[in-house]
Amino acid sequence: MDLDDAVLDRLTDIQRRFLSVSLEQAGIEALLADIGQLVGADAAFAAWLDEGQPWLTPWKAGPEIGTFLAETFAGVDVEGNIRCHDPDLDALNRTRRALGSGVYNEGALASRERITDTAYFRDAFEPAGMPQIVGMTTRLSVGEAIFAFGFQAPDAPGFVSGRTEAILRILLPSFEAGFLAIDRRNRHRERLEQAVRECPVPARISGPDDPPDPGHLLQLPLPELGEDRAGRMSHLLVGRPGAADLARQLAITFGLTPRQTEATALLLEGRSTRAIADRLGVTYNTARRHCEAILQKTEAQRREQLAAIAVAALGNGDAPRGP
Repeated sequence: MDLDDAVLDRLTDIQRRFLSVSLEQAGIEALLADIGQLVGADAAFAAWLDEGQPWLTPWKAGPEIGTFLAETFAGVDVEGNIRCHDPDLDALNRTRRALGSGVYNEGALASRERITDTAYFRDAFEPAGMPQIVGMTTRLSVGEAIFAFGFQAPDAPGFVSGRTEAILRILLPSFEAGFLAIDRRNRHRERLEQAVRECPVPARISGPDDPPDPGHLLQLPLPELGEDRAGRMSHLLVGRPGAADLARQLAITFGLTPRQTEATALLLEGRSTRAIADRLGVTYNTARRHCEAILQKTEAQRREQLAAIAVAALGNGDAPRGP
């Protein structure tokens, strides 16, 4: 296939944009438009699984595809395949993902007769203006990223000449690299968010445009999540543990009872035995027994040592100790 300098310049620009792609609707639509014009497509769409839900950006395609996908979406199976209530679309999705990253004319996935006899063709792709399709896909940890280009006429040059497939194969490496980078960032963020949820001290992930917060103990940059257009990145913010945080850690490590845990938090706040009794609504002697049991279980010689013992337990990730 011969490509003139103007086409080569456009392909180079598209490749560059794929390598820094983000899930921004306007940017994705612009990529679809530029590629669609190069291959002579009548319409196109990009698809992705975003936060567990199907995500679709159209270019000149009608809304029927998005509606059909939303209505038939049935989640994700253990192998990372997107599942659909429509059996034909479900089989198509699993076949395409099993084939892996590549450029596919619809004929590689199913016969024309079988395609035109499906509900997804009659109710979605044909009325949306995409009765014939050539696309490129990259397999992700969950689902795929898909750029699909539709042609109205069965003998449209972009559909039958092989030119579309040739152009998409040129773009495929940068397309794959860009969307795999997004996938890695998403998986990394999911792991971070899980760690934050399980963190025994106050922690959160800040956005790139959040102002610095000097009140936090740590502010760790997260370049793995990418940068915004101004070059700013997200941070992991770790706060100083409060009395309740330290008390919970002591309870986990030393097997304190719920009432002893409440009393521990008050001890860490510097409360006296009388103040603890008043806050817990118990007698002075009961509060004193709670305090004595806490010191005995944690092997603290005095109350002032409790905070240091709790911080050490936090740092070591201590498991519950036996009797």
